[in-house]
Amino acid sequence: MEAAFDWKRTFEQLAPQLVLYARQLVDAKSDAEDVVQQAFVRWWRRFPEGDAAHIPLLYAAVRTIALDQRRSDHRRVNREAKSDIAVAGENAPAFDPMPEQKETAAILEKALQSLPEEQREVVTLKLWGDLTFNEIAAMTGDSINTVAGRYRYALQALHKKLAHLKADLLDPTSAPAINILPFNPPHREAMS
Repeated sequence: MEAAFDWKRTFEQLAPQLVLYARQLVDAKSDAEDVVQQAFVRWWRRFPEGDAAHIPLLYAAVRTIALDQRRSDHRRVNREAKSDIAVAGENAPAFDPMPEQKETAAILEKALQSLPEEQREVVTLKLWGDLTFNEIAAMTGDSINTVAGRYRYALQALHKKLAHLKADLLDPTSAPAINILPFNPPHREAMS
């Protein structure tokens, strides 16, 4: 009669090696440990009688589970990043410059990030969101005068910070496509 397969002993012997292998494929040790545990469960379900000849399949299961987890995590991070796009500058660059525009875009992005959050939000919603002051006011719960004031102060601050770049920014071949310069304060009729 054949002896029963010792799952506990096999796990104790193989788990450290499998965790080390899984650790190369996932970001955290705890994730690697979870991957190894899932792989053992799969292996046990597929070969309940156990067989040392099937150990390479255990490594294959670790690899498959780890890669699936990594893809899943990557998709989740992308979904979360897309949901945060409205939050200025957190997950994606504000500008998508051509290679020759990268330096100017970095300066513009830094200037935009230096604005107070409320001003940056209004500028982003107005210029990139193409919303009216009425729409921004309704969305933020602020008065239209407050929104227009934040926009005006933001443009003044950007104009002051970027005055030294005005010639470059006005040249459409050298600057990223933005609408914030040159400074033109909003007129009363443009506020609605």
